[in-house]
Amino acid sequence: MKADIVVVGSLNTDIIISGVKDFPKPGQQVYADELKIDAGGKSRNIAQMIAVLTQKGKVAMIGKSIKDPYNFWLHPINSLKKAGVNIDNVKILEYGKVNKLPGIAVIPVDKNGNNSIYVIPGINDNFSKEDIDEAREAIANSKYAVITFERPMKTALYAIKVASSFGAKVLVDPGGISEAKHPKDILRNKLFLLKPNEHEAKILTGVVVKDFASAKQAAKNLLSNKIENILITHGKNGAYFFNKNIEAHIKIPKVRKSLMRDETGCGDQTIAALTSSLSDGKDILSAVRMGILAGTLQFYKAGINPVTKKELLNYIKRG
Repeated sequence: MKADIVVVGSLNTDIIISGVKDFPKPGQQVYADELKIDAGGKSRNIAQMIAVLTQKGKVAMIGKSIKDPYNFWLHPINSLKKAGVNIDNVKILEYGKVNKLPGIAVIPVDKNGNNSIYVIPGINDNFSKEDIDEAREAIANSKYAVITFERPMKTALYAIKVASSFGAKVLVDPGGISEAKHPKDILRNKLFLLKPNEHEAKILTGVVVKDFASAKQAAKNLLSNKIENILITHGKNGAYFFNKNIEAHIKIPKVRKSLMRDETGCGDQTIAALTSSLSDGKDILSAVRMGILAGTLQFYKAGINPVTKKELLNYIKRG
């Protein structure tokens, strides 16, 4: 199996509760408008989103799932197949042998599009170095490897090491890191691009990102001989991009808005469109701008509903 882009990591099923009036305090009952069960997981989201923007067969997923009795596992698997993602290296276990569920994320979303995410990793916790080794051929044939931290940290760091050893350009979305598991080792790895949001940048550097100046300080702490590009996303403030030659504040583009607002998957869509643009031969700054545009368009969609190339082209044509 040959695919230009491999995405390594988590497959989840999302239980999305939309239209929440307020996030509840302990002991408080609140009401919502709608419940939806759909495919999720940062890495799975990214794989699907890249596939929607590229040619069929160009993207492969490396991960783990399990045939649970509730059929939660089918949501992410079917979505990848439908998008044309190669899943030869998604290991699917039998439930009777490993008494765990697939990854589950419960996501309440308020009327302003803000969300909270409760993740039960499930079988993703069993994703191991051995699973990476079994997928070495796919990684060796790739040009780009996109890796997130929604899985055991040791596995993520090992995947980075293996992908780098084969010469793939490694893009890391550090979604899934926490104060308790500060991945200092990531800064010692060869990365083409690191894309934290403002919260993840603080965990990685200790710098509170409030504006371009503070983002520049955080990036200074992150840039090294092994990390080529830093993209810090900052919600409605846009994003800040840095490498040895470029310092840029990319503002949120003005797009046609809808009544729907949902930040679920916006960061995933950003790195997906960025990676797709790079694979199409775009320079890094153009790819970053395309990523921010795609992430903005995603904000006005419900749940994980990938942005299409047609939507991006329509925006560009309108100028």
